[in-house]
Amino acid sequence: MMKHTLGLGLIALGLAGCAVPGRGLLGPSPLPPAATTVDTTKAEFGRVPLVTIAAGSTTADYLSALTGAVQAAEARKPDVVFDVVSTVPQTATPLDQITAAKALTPQASAVAQTIMGAGVPASRVTLGALVLPGIGGEQIRVYVR
Repeated sequence: MMKHTLGLGLIALGLAGCAVPGRGLLGPSPLPPAATTVDTTKAEFGRVPLVTIAAGSTTADYLSALTGAVQAAEARKPDVVFDVVSTVPQTATPLDQITAAKALTPQASAVAQTIMGAGVPASRVTLGALVLPGIGGEQIRVYVR
């Protein structure tokens, strides 16, 4: 499903979901990411997210921006697949990392539901989790392929 670098593996949650890549934190007026942020993200995972949503954000915080990003992605590639990935920092033990990723499942599922609510079929949405070193906190990232 996804390539993982730096010896870290993808944590399978076994859930149906959606994924859309992110380019910046969603908010009322998201700012474009700095070039160094894009380079760092690409080095971590090999892809740049379409959308990045901070853990704990409400649907109202990201609904408009996510819907717009989904529509723009589909306009460029009608059969685009969205990967919604719960991303947690590499801290503590692997069990703690799995627990943190599972705790993000309800929010990641809500993001996936938002993507499907924008008209994307469930067959083009996946849900997963990833442990990454050096990230400041838990996030939901949406990638496209």
